[in-house]
Amino acid sequence: MKVRTGALLAMVFGVVVGLSLIMGPRGGARPAAAIPWEADLASAMDKAQKERKLVMVDFYTDWCRWCQRLESTTLADPSVSTTLRERFVAVRLNAEAEGKSTADAFAITTYPTLVFLDGQGREVHRIAGFLEADEFLRELRSIPN
Repeated sequence: MKVRTGALLAMVFGVVVGLSLIMGPRGGARPAAAIPWEADLASAMDKAQKERKLVMVDFYTDWCRWCQRLESTTLADPSVSTTLRERFVAVRLNAEAEGKSTADAFAITTYPTLVFLDGQGREVHRIAGFLEADEFLRELRSIPN
């Protein structure tokens, strides 16, 4: 009896694992392709000029809970990530590390802050603070190319 119970449990476990691999996250929905983050502002500007897109600079800090929430919810939303990939070149800068001088130049005092730049590096739009995905999308769509 113990052998049959063990074999039954192993079979049930195998079916559950197999189904989870087939279904993927969120019951079959495929995760959105990740936002392709550029390594630095200079490479983002170069790429944006070549592709005739705006640059989105995401200023964050390691301790900022709203920054973490923006990344894990809003930026992970499939509609948001698709819009960002289609219309913007994205770069993420830690305002207290490698991005400090850039954050200072743009007078960043609130986190997260997203600054949108044209091909010449001029600010064309700014989002200061956390937004849910639907609000964030409305903001993105209001930014002229």
